[in-house]
Amino acid sequence: MITPYDEAIIAFYFVFVLTVGLLFKRLSKSTSDYFRAGGAMPWWITGTSAWIAGFSAWTFTGAAGKVYETGSLVLVLYYANVLGLAMVYLYTCTRFRRLRVVTWMEAVRARYGKDTEQFYTWIKLPLLLLFSGVGLNAIGVFISSVFHVQIQPVLVILGVAVTIVAVTGGAFAVLASDFVQMFLVMTITLVVAYLTLHLPQVGGIENLLRHVPSRHFHWTEIARPELLTLWGLVMIWNGLAAGNNVENATMYLMAKSDRDAKRMVLIPLIGSIAGPLIWFIPSMAATIVHPNLAAEFPLLKSPHEAAFVAMCMDVLPKGLIGLLICAMLGATLTSMDAGLNKGAGVFVRSFYLPVLNPACPEKKLLLVSKTTTLVFGAIIVFFAVEFSRFRTMGLFDTTNLLAACLGGPMIVPLLWGMFFKKTPAWSAATTTVIGFIISLTVYFTFDPVWFQHLCGWGTLNKDEVTFLQLGVSAFATIVPCSLWFFLTSRWYDKSPAEHKDRVDELFTRMDTPVNVTSEGVQNLDHAIYGLLGGLCLAFGGFILLLTAIPNNLTGRLCFVFCGGVVVIAGTILTSISRKLAVAAAARPVGVAEIAPTGSTV
Repeated sequence: MITPYDEAIIAFYFVFVLTVGLLFKRLSKSTSDYFRAGGAMPWWITGTSAWIAGFSAWTFTGAAGKVYETGSLVLVLYYANVLGLAMVYLYTCTRFRRLRVVTWMEAVRARYGKDTEQFYTWIKLPLLLLFSGVGLNAIGVFISSVFHVQIQPVLVILGVAVTIVAVTGGAFAVLASDFVQMFLVMTITLVVAYLTLHLPQVGGIENLLRHVPSRHFHWTEIARPELLTLWGLVMIWNGLAAGNNVENATMYLMAKSDRDAKRMVLIPLIGSIAGPLIWFIPSMAATIVHPNLAAEFPLLKSPHEAAFVAMCMDVLPKGLIGLLICAMLGATLTSMDAGLNKGAGVFVRSFYLPVLNPACPEKKLLLVSKTTTLVFGAIIVFFAVEFSRFRTMGLFDTTNLLAACLGGPMIVPLLWGMFFKKTPAWSAATTTVIGFIISLTVYFTFDPVWFQHLCGWGTLNKDEVTFLQLGVSAFATIVPCSLWFFLTSRWYDKSPAEHKDRVDELFTRMDTPVNVTSEGVQNLDHAIYGLLGGLCLAFGGFILLLTAIPNNLTGRLCFVFCGGVVVIAGTILTSISRKLAVAAAARPVGVAEIAPTGSTV
């Protein structure tokens, strides 16, 4: 039950995040600072943000709903992403950092030329904003479930708040907020899992696993093995393609060196392995404690998406629900950042600057970037509201279907083009057009009934139809697009010399380690450690004060645990900041300051 304590905590949080934007505003002096934090961020900040971006609020709504319905099957999605992250760690991350561009779309220009850059800009921008609207909808589901209110007003309020933060502080503010939220999300979800397992109805992990529906571990009760395999292959492809295509370079462009780019992958890699095992305990327990969520959450189109929320409201002490909502809001900052910072960066750096105003001074360009972020924020809110009105399937399946059918054709050139260079400039655009045509054809003509007759199957259930549609749509696009992309290499020798030289220069750049000294990478460690340390101390101290809320001993200890972890992190960061300040003061005048984490490998 929501209490005035929870409402006061949420109000404080809004003030806190607005303060984050103001504190980091002074660090954004150029579009490079605004969109990629100047390429000077330590690995532990960028790694944290990459991890938070990987699950966000959707984990606790869309994925939680799927856990409620199908149990451990969802782990296939998360561990498929682990395979993609492993490839990023072994090879791709350093190539991304070495691109040395402000936005990922500028890498598209270097690989395929200006015409393809414009082609991708005007197709990708609407998709970026649409997917951000879907992400905002996820947190809207969570908040509306907790407060039992209509989702549309919630989406507007959240969208406006997130846009203000993003406009004020840019990438610096988003990364800083993500870092604080990581501790908040981690500690609260651990608390929820622990308290859930100690409910009398649940009775520990062993009893939980024994009493959840059998389909949670016997996947063939959900769908035929052939369709489960098809769905699993799609998830593996999505994980590999999403992690290793050039659009994902955005976060790695923020790291200060090759070593930082590689080390930052460890955080989402470890988090993606261990996190789901903790996050999904409450959603599985909800099948026992809340067998009829539709009756409890009548305002939701997909009531099972409130599984995690229902358990939180059962076990969390007064005030901690408010902190959980704050953590989900922080995750939304990252979700919307994909459409705000990335979208605004693409528009400003790939259209406004090269096409409308090539001579635009950097100061004015920064102002244009912030204005664009405001406009895109309004568009994302519009998409989120419309999506909440008209969607008919769950968030989990909707997100995956959109990614496979709309994003699939565009990902193929963005993925293969970073590893294979001998294709002409038009290879990306033609591959995408072919993929769109195939995707639309499959969408409007594919009939699951025809397929089940062909295979001799009986009637397909809802999950089987979804798996089949997703699998056919994905592979009907991936295979022909990939074949066509590599086939275009036959015309590479006829490409203009300018194209060959540009691509050769790009691949040479990706093979050349970043040198933080000669390339003028800023050392912002002192400022970053100090500001983040102060934020953690302030927010952690506030959480510790919440132990005064009248709860039982267990409830008070929950606040001690959550606040104590954040305070310890703040203390460590503040101590490091002071040591850096002492070292800088002791350094002889005229000696360049080299970031301690900035050496190359």
